[in-house]
Amino acid sequence: MPRPEKPLDPFAGPVEQFAFDLRKLREKAGSPGYRELGKLSHYSASTLADAARGQRLPSLAVALAFVRACGGDEEAWERRWRDIGEQEADEPASASPYVGLQAFTEHDADRFFGRERLVGKLLGKLEHQDTVLVIGASGSGKSSLLRAGLLARSDGELITPSTHTALPRTEKLLVVDQFEEIFALPHRDEFIAELTRRGHQTVIGMRADFYGHCARYPDLVRAVEDAQVLVGPMSTDELRKAITQPAVEVGCALETGLVARLIADATGEPGVLPHVSHALLETWHRKRGNTLTLTSYHESGGIARAIANTAEHAYTSLDERQRTQARQVFLRLVTPGDGTEDTKRRVKRTELAADEVVEHLAAARILTVDDDSVEISHEAVIRSWPRLKDWLAEARDDLRVHRRLTAAAADWEAHDRDPGSLYRGVPLTRATDWADREPGALNAEEKAFLDASKAAAEHAVAAGKRRTTNLRRVVALLAVLLLVATTATVFAVRAQRQATEQQTSALAQKAIAEANVLQNQDPGLASQLRLAAYRLTGLPATRDALLSTFAAPPVTLVKGHTDATSYAAFRPDGKVMATVGDDKALIFWDLTDPHHPAELSRVHAGDDATHHMTFSADGTLLATANWDGFIRLVDLRDPRHPVEKARLSGHDGQVQAVALTKDARTLISAGKDRTIRFWDLTGNHPTQVRTIQAHTDLVHGLALNEANTVIGTASWDGTVKLWDLATGTNLSTIDPSNGDFANDSVAFSPDGTTMATGADNGELRLWNITDPRNPSVLSANTEHVFSVHTLAFSPDGRFLASGGGDKSTRLWDVRDPRNLRAAAALTGHTDTLWSLAFSSDSRYLVSTSTDTAVRLIDLADLAYPRHTWTAWELAYDPRGRFFATVSTDGSIKLWRPRDGHPEAISSLPLPPGTEATAVALHPHRDVLFSSTLAGSTLWDTTDPAAPRRIADVPTGATEWIAAARFSHDGKLLAFAESTGVIQLWNVSDPASPTRAGQFSVPAVANVVTVQQMQFTEDDRALAIAGGNRQLELWDVRDPAQPRAFTAIATDEDERPIQRGGQAGRDVVMSVAVHGTVMAFANMDSTATLWELADPAKPRKLGTVPYSGPPLQRLAFSPDGKLLAAGTTDDLVRVWDVSDPAKPSERAVLRGHTDRLWGVAFAPDGHTLVSTGTDRTVRVWDIDVESTAARVCATTTAHLSTHQWEHYFPGVEPRPLC
Repeated sequence: MPRPEKPLDPFAGPVEQFAFDLRKLREKAGSPGYRELGKLSHYSASTLADAARGQRLPSLAVALAFVRACGGDEEAWERRWRDIGEQEADEPASASPYVGLQAFTEHDADRFFGRERLVGKLLGKLEHQDTVLVIGASGSGKSSLLRAGLLARSDGELITPSTHTALPRTEKLLVVDQFEEIFALPHRDEFIAELTRRGHQTVIGMRADFYGHCARYPDLVRAVEDAQVLVGPMSTDELRKAITQPAVEVGCALETGLVARLIADATGEPGVLPHVSHALLETWHRKRGNTLTLTSYHESGGIARAIANTAEHAYTSLDERQRTQARQVFLRLVTPGDGTEDTKRRVKRTELAADEVVEHLAAARILTVDDDSVEISHEAVIRSWPRLKDWLAEARDDLRVHRRLTAAAADWEAHDRDPGSLYRGVPLTRATDWADREPGALNAEEKAFLDASKAAAEHAVAAGKRRTTNLRRVVALLAVLLLVATTATVFAVRAQRQATEQQTSALAQKAIAEANVLQNQDPGLASQLRLAAYRLTGLPATRDALLSTFAAPPVTLVKGHTDATSYAAFRPDGKVMATVGDDKALIFWDLTDPHHPAELSRVHAGDDATHHMTFSADGTLLATANWDGFIRLVDLRDPRHPVEKARLSGHDGQVQAVALTKDARTLISAGKDRTIRFWDLTGNHPTQVRTIQAHTDLVHGLALNEANTVIGTASWDGTVKLWDLATGTNLSTIDPSNGDFANDSVAFSPDGTTMATGADNGELRLWNITDPRNPSVLSANTEHVFSVHTLAFSPDGRFLASGGGDKSTRLWDVRDPRNLRAAAALTGHTDTLWSLAFSSDSRYLVSTSTDTAVRLIDLADLAYPRHTWTAWELAYDPRGRFFATVSTDGSIKLWRPRDGHPEAISSLPLPPGTEATAVALHPHRDVLFSSTLAGSTLWDTTDPAAPRRIADVPTGATEWIAAARFSHDGKLLAFAESTGVIQLWNVSDPASPTRAGQFSVPAVANVVTVQQMQFTEDDRALAIAGGNRQLELWDVRDPAQPRAFTAIATDEDERPIQRGGQAGRDVVMSVAVHGTVMAFANMDSTATLWELADPAKPRKLGTVPYSGPPLQRLAFSPDGKLLAAGTTDDLVRVWDVSDPAKPSERAVLRGHTDRLWGVAFAPDGHTLVSTGTDRTVRVWDIDVESTAARVCATTTAHLSTHQWEHYFPGVEPRPLC
């Protein structure tokens, strides 16, 4: 019997009340089981049961499906659902960490993220310049940068030209924001002159499209030409921080899908930040509990429509009279552009005679109101709201007339109604004509000015003749204008070039963000976008994205079906794959090159869906299970010309699954009729030989063990049963959920000792079936959210793949079935996943889904052996044959790169149960040194696949060996105990190693004293990095009497000090040496380069440009021009150090998921290997053109003209490959 539901308190809250009433509705419908409701609603039983638990509000679709299945009123329930959603959203609105359309202020510094780099740059400029121009597109975040970035850290005052006709008298920092306003004001000349003469620190914030206006003011040009900060688009990392961190600070979370969608929607869009902020605010209002969801984002209208939706809703909620006033208000609040975009305009409240409308629009955050002024909250409203854009288009000429009239009236008032300020001639005529057409549009000040101008015009007399004077003035003016025009042209050309470059850069960054979103759905397109972005700009971000392309398992989309794909299977030799879909097509694919599948043939699969299929062991026969009730046998001796060999009928209704014995003499089938049936295929006419009434509900899963002795079946009746193939006897029955949930899938491990089952509630279980009559649970996992429809063991027995209703594929390491460990989570499908299958070599995994996609995943970096715990030390064979890794799992493995992925070729035969700690490779001979807690050994690696013990090294160490290194001449081996004792051994004859000497470096309590060691190129010195907060240099030319050269303390100056002097401030993490150059890194994240021509007198050459988590390991490339490091987060960083005085960043590689421990270059200089806490060993190609060539070779299609125009509008297409 199913377990009873937990009682609900309907008074605990609206969600609990909703669930309580759903249960009541189900009772009125006769209390049908959730499985029965699932059949009616097409949702899983677990999903419907969850909807009635009262733990969270179900999605609207699930709620309505539940109601529909119970015969309820869908409209009434939808209203209830939306009411509850609004209640949940209203509760935390006042505490939103997002500011919407408002600019961040000094008080918002604690929620202002993503612009730390730009703030630092601005502060740096102010250290050397009195006047700095901050320039950027509208919506780039200039105002927020100035307020929450600069003024939150500096004592200063902020003004805008429209609110201050004169500069305040202050010697403090003055920030003039929205400087573009000055060009529309009558006192602009005086204001700019006063600003350039100020003599104190001044920061000007201005829209980029007004850049050319500055050329009219030579003093302003001189003041800012060498002190400008461009506010460009945020990088992806900056944008992610700006999106997520405010919510994190208040204890909320964002769905991963929401973050990815926001970044994709925002990256590269001009002026997008206010759209992002407003969309986040609206999403916040709609959040579910403490989580901002992708669904809520879409409900808000997203970046594209959220602002327009808010503005339109605020406008349409007004009555007709108020709507007329609202139009006049908005038109007053905009200054139409003249060769530039329209700008918002701040006005005094007295200029507007519509207080009620203004307050209403301010409540919607469309307008910003203070004590005496009103303005549109952000110019994004002008760009985004279609209705306002229409108003502006209709009234553009009139609006210019009105703006000029308003400015002239204000100037007239400011000059005590000076008659000289009145309108005359054409301006007066235009203003009068407009006022006659728009009665009521004038405020009191404007009306008084226009009336006075008309009166003055009636009494005006012609001016005196001053032709000569006027001519001189004209000549002088022309000269000035020529100079201004020339200067303006230079500025304009420069600005245009910068604008074009900035636009292309923005499109490239947006393409990178889109590629990250597409990586799972269409990895080929994602790779092409990364390549295109790099070809267009060569920016570091695009370079890094391209170099990191192959960090994730490569995925090939096999395109051929036009409807849901239900099943895929590999022919046993792996050279042919079969796929089938709801389009009734059965397609066969040539996998000679798995990255470029080629269609061999296609045939009609049947009159209904095909749910399952299997190849015979020799690959010449394919059996399919069809929902039309037939089993089809297809002759595949020539896959280019498949022939239907037989069609078997017998099941009453759908056939769910089929299996073939190895000899292809017997076929087993399972169906909706609850039976399993046995078929004899030996004759020309296959016959049914046995039928078993196996279950009390549909049999969904069927599996046959490798030995062809046991059958497993999984049923919707909640049970899994094991059967004897020979006799048809039921060996055992298990009911994992006591009948509560259906079982959808079953699979056997290759050795036949383990069975996997997947249930409708997302539960995955492993069973010990060594004795199939007495199965026992080994382990269980519930990471899948919905049904587990499909299971597949890899033929090598290492992995189990599972997939189903949550659209994800999960890989599990099942080498120890009692400890089910996640190996990878592969996403990309956008709908229910129906089948999974491994190729015979375990390298490829194919998946099918309702979303029509067939995804062929290359698991090269997963399908080969890897460490089961942290891989923390790494050494590369100087001849490039292999590299070695050390892991806390107790192993030292030897690997070789294969197709850009590591392939394990052997493991050292170390004593069982010990822990490996260090490894080193001889520079000239096939010799490897290893150390474990059980001892140290030299190995012969002539054949890396079969390392042979040469000799043990009797170290006598009292502690574990933390680091080891051979000298460059190969005669000396140095290794360090964790306590700081350094042993030196003569290994000229590896078969007879002898102790040559030892010394100690100062130890620090609770710190590993030695982290890394390196010999100098001439073997004169040994450099030692460790926890004693000094980089030690020791003279080891006479190993019997080593002596200290010097030490470099890690204080602010990294100055050489006398040994035994004051220690530095932090642990020295790593050291690397090439030629006469040494690099070392501290725990405080600084890394420096030193010249070691005389190890006794090291000289600092430069500092690596880096700030971030500590650098864990350092490694030079063979030619010494590159320096690589692993960080304590998850990045591999590479710098160009060909000029040690000016190191520059070369690459940032993303792919690891935890801290890095080891990095090493291959002898070719462009292959890099890294290891880390995520247990993986990764191979990187840091040659950009080599990576580009690989993208071109492995992607099945290139960017079409339509795709180029979509992702790079306005940019001339160019060849990528």
